[in-house]
Amino acid sequence: MTARGAGRGRRLGLTREKVIAAAVTMIDRDGPDAFSLRKLATELGIENMSLYNHIPNKDALLDGVAEAVLAGIVFPEQRGGTWQERIRAHAAAFRAAAKQHPKAFPLVLTRPTQSPAALEAMRSTLACFDELRLAPEEVVHALRSYTAFMVGSIMRELGYAIYLGTMDNDQVQQRTEAIAASGDPLLTATAPYLADSDPDTEFQYGLELLISGLAARVGDS
Repeated sequence: MTARGAGRGRRLGLTREKVIAAAVTMIDRDGPDAFSLRKLATELGIENMSLYNHIPNKDALLDGVAEAVLAGIVFPEQRGGTWQERIRAHAAAFRAAAKQHPKAFPLVLTRPTQSPAALEAMRSTLACFDELRLAPEEVVHALRSYTAFMVGSIMRELGYAIYLGTMDNDQVQQRTEAIAASGDPLLTATAPYLADSDPDTEFQYGLELLISGLAARVGDS
């Protein structure tokens, strides 16, 4: 016996791509914790069972969301400019996508995938390092160091890691005083900077530190 409403999604012209696109929109709007297949079905105007014509379960759908968001990143062409400029452009594109999808993007960073979009993201990163002529093992070390920086920095900026968030001047002052009250000279000296955060400045500093370290490693100043 056919489940009630099971064919309605097909009659409405739903596809896996449209279901995933709707899920991306919902997660960006409401956040991943508020997301459910039931709510998605309601949003699409179908019954729950109709979703299973397109996705087997919630995990598969979230994998699809991660893949769709990642596939939407337009990485720069790997022609022209220095390798440093290409890495900066690559990092900027990745971070811009994270800021465009602040609630859905953590799925890109936390769900392992071997999708074509994930492989293309890796390939485009490796291409940034290509002219350095590193051994395959070392270029993978560079890739993973870059990825670790990007993931940690973006997760912190989006509020999914240790993060103080946006604070007003009074809150920054209170936080500064609380840190300095420890009496530790290192914490006291850095308290004003530990108490506040500038994501743009910190992202650029970290990226340039990574680039400088890699340049020193290969003798390219």
